[in-house]
Amino acid sequence: MNVLDRESIEDLVGGLLGQPWIIDLFTELGQRQAASTALIESLRRVDVTSPVFWPFHAPQQPLAVTKAHGSRIEDADGNSYLDLHLGWGAQALHGHSPEPVVSYVAERLAAGPGNGYFHPVELELATLLAGMLPHCEKFAFFNSGTDATSAAIRLARAHTGKRMVARVEGSLHGVHDIAAHNTAFWYHGNPIVPFPEPRADGSIPAVPALAGVHPADPADLLVLPHNDERAFELIKRHRGQLACVIAEPVGSGFPFEDQALPFTRGLARTCRDLRVPFVLDEVLTGFRCGLGGAAAAHDIPADLFTYGKVLTGLGLPLSALGGRADMLDVAQTSGLALTDFGAKSCLNTTHMGNYLSLCASLASLTLLKDKGAAYYTATRAKVTRLRDGIAAFRAATGIPLRLVGFGDFIGAIGFLPDREFRDYRDFARSINPIGLFLLTLLLRRRGVYTFSMPMIFTGGAHDDADIDQLLATLTECSLEMHRNGFPFLLADDQR
Repeated sequence: MNVLDRESIEDLVGGLLGQPWIIDLFTELGQRQAASTALIESLRRVDVTSPVFWPFHAPQQPLAVTKAHGSRIEDADGNSYLDLHLGWGAQALHGHSPEPVVSYVAERLAAGPGNGYFHPVELELATLLAGMLPHCEKFAFFNSGTDATSAAIRLARAHTGKRMVARVEGSLHGVHDIAAHNTAFWYHGNPIVPFPEPRADGSIPAVPALAGVHPADPADLLVLPHNDERAFELIKRHRGQLACVIAEPVGSGFPFEDQALPFTRGLARTCRDLRVPFVLDEVLTGFRCGLGGAAAAHDIPADLFTYGKVLTGLGLPLSALGGRADMLDVAQTSGLALTDFGAKSCLNTTHMGNYLSLCASLASLTLLKDKGAAYYTATRAKVTRLRDGIAAFRAATGIPLRLVGFGDFIGAIGFLPDREFRDYRDFARSINPIGLFLLTLLLRRRGVYTFSMPMIFTGGAHDDADIDQLLATLTECSLEMHRNGFPFLLADDQR
């Protein structure tokens, strides 16, 4: 399988950047985004963690976004865009600033306790979640998906007294130290950084993707091969050492439900049979596969479940961990502090259970519940409309534009061979990163925003007119690239 290395990428980029159509693209974007550029350069001098500075994932020629409503955003220069990004999908349920959620939070803004107190809204939200997620007996609320997966691992270790965590190569569980190993390929560096060679038993050497993360001790981390039955044997072999196994139902690094779901279900059932705690990371899929998430929709048993993204409302930080009461109770006081020493863990932070975040989540999920099955039916129809249109374009032109994705709905749009991919590595090696880079900027020129790569998060945010605009824009961009001789596929995927 051909893999682009650093030298070949530099050659390809160097050749492209000198072409007139690329020069025109950068020139036009620079002119229309002058105010954004000036603001971001000022920000660069004082800030490092804005999304526009995210290593490995920062957008090209980023925007300063000043307004957002529904499916649209507006930048500092007054340009309007159809937004496919929607806050990494966190605002995809109802779009930006849905009126019922805004009104609910606004009514409570002036009188709420903020952080550090219990308000009955927390009980209301936990009760709502218990009805939507009956496989969860109790909940804990945090600020991010990273917080939730990190907490799940800590609770599993506290509950079992064991330290080893198994995770699947290519899965994305946040940026804490365990999660930062062998994660999604845009963090790991493929195709510039090669994947580590598997060991004889199929396990993958633990490799940190981020500077400052010390390589995990083998006693702490076992990296399982993706979509490979040897993963089940590795769990059996290490069952006496494992505190837990953590996996996504389907991941953005391998967005194919027909293959990913049976593999994850196999991991979950192997863990159940061996009495090894299993953590199902539903930060991406929660409430995107029906109200019960992927666990309910696809019969995936687990002991702990993590939620984030669309759990939130208005983009206010919130995540949750749910699952077995006996495991979560390791972090709950006994009622007498002196008896907790050495027997309890702690997951609390200053802003845990923030009042406004809880209010926004309650309003957003209540709205989703009220919409019911019709919400998911409408979303699937829009995705089918887009996918069918892209497939018809591909068949008519031979341009290998594809939409792949899962749930309702997280999708990636790019240029891919029309074949089935074996696993995470096979999929990653077939992606032409320069194609994603250029398609992102060509879409931007035509008023469609996709952050750093052509991703689409949709649900109630986009209407049929938005889907039609996106389809027309995608075909225009692809035809422009074709007219200028862009090599859509890597060498070994050309047919």
